[in-house]
Amino acid sequence: MNRNRKIFIIVSIIFVAIFVGIAIDMASRTTAPWNKKKQLVRAFDVTSDADSIGIDTTSVNVK
Repeated sequence: MNRNRKIFIIVSIIFVAIFVGIAIDMASRTTAPWNKKKQLVRAFDVTSDADSIGIDTTSVNVK
């Protein structure tokens, strides 16, 4: 293997390692769309009344 090929391989490995590190960092800082509500509940310990079973508008007594 000549010197230029070794340099190319080393630079390529470093480049890929940097971008893998950046991708892992970005993934750890973001939340998947299906986990956003779970994250809010864990962070603020709130419950949404809109999704509560106790609020049932289908059984309204109509006279």
